[in-house]
Amino acid sequence: MSKLLRILFGLLVVFAMVASACGNDDDDAPVSEPAPAAPEDEPAPAPEPEDEDEPAPAPEPEVEEEAAPEPEPEEPTDPNIVELGGGAVIDITECPDEWDNYQGVTDTEIRFGTSLPRSGSLAAFGTIGDGIQLYFDAVGPIDGRQVTMVIRDDNYESRRTVTNVEEMIDVENLLGFAGILGSPNNAAVQGTLNEECIPQLLNLTGLPEWGDPNNYPWTTGALMSYETEARVWCQHVSDEIGSGATVAIHSLDNDAGEAWRVAFNECAGGFGIEVVEEVKHDPLADSIDVTTMAASGADVAILATSGAFCPRGVLGIGQITTWEPLILVSNGCQRIATFWVPIGPFANGIRLVNTQKDLSDAALADDEWVQFVRGALESQGVDPDAESHALGYIFGEILHEILLAAAEMDGGINRTNVMRASWQMDIESRGALGNARRTMDGANDSYLVESGRVEELVVDADGARYEPRSDVFSYEGETGTYGQ
Repeated sequence: MSKLLRILFGLLVVFAMVASACGNDDDDAPVSEPAPAAPEDEPAPAPEPEDEDEPAPAPEPEVEEEAAPEPEPEEPTDPNIVELGGGAVIDITECPDEWDNYQGVTDTEIRFGTSLPRSGSLAAFGTIGDGIQLYFDAVGPIDGRQVTMVIRDDNYESRRTVTNVEEMIDVENLLGFAGILGSPNNAAVQGTLNEECIPQLLNLTGLPEWGDPNNYPWTTGALMSYETEARVWCQHVSDEIGSGATVAIHSLDNDAGEAWRVAFNECAGGFGIEVVEEVKHDPLADSIDVTTMAASGADVAILATSGAFCPRGVLGIGQITTWEPLILVSNGCQRIATFWVPIGPFANGIRLVNTQKDLSDAALADDEWVQFVRGALESQGVDPDAESHALGYIFGEILHEILLAAAEMDGGINRTNVMRASWQMDIESRGALGNARRTMDGANDSYLVESGRVEELVVDADGARYEPRSDVFSYEGETGTYGQ
């Protein structure tokens, strides 16, 4: 081949190779790989099981409930505020700078004071303090401490009560006072004791003002409110005589007498009762004149008084042969041995609202509490029928329960805990009629005694005893607080 031909042939080959390379414009396109052939011996997949043959799925595991979140911590309470119930409180920042919450509480003693009429027309009540002391002597120490009562005579004169209380505060190292008798007497010291933050417990009077923890948190009462008692009188007169009954009232000329008188007048109209005569007498007098009452010829005579004035009034009425009214006397004149045995048959038929047991009531001779108190007093060398030692046992038991409750509180027995225990009391009182409960709840329920029964004194060959003239009534928790 000639040289020229070889050159031309080489150029054609080069041209052909360039043209072949330029024939594919998409250099990045993937090249499809052929699908691999299925292996010839691979078995066919197993058929799905029929629905009816499908086993039940395993139960889902129970999910445990998450634990409740921890409660948020309560706001710290103010240590200066003592809750009494119903919104009533003690604020100890209002107490004097030198005030001591543990005043009167030593390693061996718990000391209380009281002022009582150990002379005069109400002297029969003067041994209540002795009875309280005898009760604590019988039951023994509380929390390792013996209770000591410091007792002074006031002759039922409020100015002497003030002097007694002020002197005892200064020199006797007292936790507080318990069982001061008399409405004007307690009223005369209530302001001072509350300002000084000193307990004034178990006032032996039914003045409604003692149920006022909002304004006087350091003061509590121990008897049925005179207002409640007067309303029971209204109901009983209505039940016995009916609408149109006429009433004459002879009352103490003091706060107690006025409370009875006003309350009875307020409820009388609603029962169709007419008050036709009202007479008052001096609490320090030696006698009581019932001739003005007798002149009214009233169907009912009410002696809204206390102490020796009750039997004197009943004796005076009994000696007026032309007048035979239904006679109602106050609960404070309950004790048969003290007030009614001395006038014998003249007392037959009197009626009153009874709230607690009388050791000299022949109808209660087999009562467990009566037997306990009579036995205890006899073992202590005291006549169970003499004066009012037995009443001291009733109030001693209540004070005992207060101290036991206070001992269980943070801080133990001290002034503020004693007040908390008093305003939150809930006990079965063995000395109460029917062993009724004695409860309070601060400003929700400020009265300790709210149950009782109208009873009639029967004096015959079988002795002197009270017989029921009404069902037992209970206003527990219903009388609220003073002013409501």
